[in-house]
Amino acid sequence: MANLNIGKFLMNSEIEGPGTRFVIWFQGCNIGCNGCSNQELLSFQKKMFMPNDYIYEKILEAKQLFDIEGVTLIGGEPFLQPDGLKELVIWCQKNNLTVICFTGYIYEKILDEYKEILENIDILIDGPFIMKMLDKNRRLIGSKNQRVIKITDRYKDCDYFEQPHSEAEIQIYNNRISINGDGVIFDDENGQFNFKLK
Repeated sequence: MANLNIGKFLMNSEIEGPGTRFVIWFQGCNIGCNGCSNQELLSFQKKMFMPNDYIYEKILEAKQLFDIEGVTLIGGEPFLQPDGLKELVIWCQKNNLTVICFTGYIYEKILDEYKEILENIDILIDGPFIMKMLDKNRRLIGSKNQRVIKITDRYKDCDYFEQPHSEAEIQIYNNRISINGDGVIFDDENGQFNFKLK
């Protein structure tokens, strides 16, 4: 049984891919995209280092509580933890859960090394974030070089990522607040972050 170093996760989200999804942010990335929106996930420090079995329990709990249709994997960089990632995506497919994965790597360059992982991902969003190619016309896609690759047919007719929507969701748990989504919706006309809780 492999382990994964997770930066954070959400039991249910309606803005990280089609349907209601369990979302995992992997901790650690060495690609170095200028303007990365997940700066807190770049370091390789251990955040939530846990066995995959525990993650499976939480995903099954989310399936029961929120009727999730799948899992979205974000970073950090998921492919820097290939053993845990491979077990996770295979387990998801065996449990009839779709898998969407974001990576800064190029699909063709990782195809040989990570073939079995990729075969168990339904949609792969590939490529590094390039600030000068900022994409505001596709949902959750950071820059125009990044591709939405439908590896399986499960979402062949789905245009979720092609919609020009920027969204955020705010979830409140007891005394904690979680804000998730495309931060550009909080920017003013000058591109400055302009979000305040009163």
